[in-house]
Amino acid sequence: MSDLRRPWFTLTKTGAVVPAVFEVLIGLFGFVVQVLNIASGVPVEALTVIILIVAVLLIAQGVADLVWWGKDDRRAKARQA
Repeated sequence: MSDLRRPWFTLTKTGAVVPAVFEVLIGLFGFVVQVLNIASGVPVEALTVIILIVAVLLIAQGVADLVWWGKDDRRAKARQA
């Protein structure tokens, strides 16, 4: 079994940083917008909760990608292969 076998939660094949950073930024944006929406006093709708959950999952996905590829020089090994 390959040392660079990616777990199910990593989306990039070469350890590219930009997609993971975009995931985190989009997730943070969605999270902030939904928290501001909830804080505004408007009744919370199901769509708001769903977007909030997806935003948290996007943030977690991006951080997981960045952390996994950052360990043991995996990014450099993937780019050499």
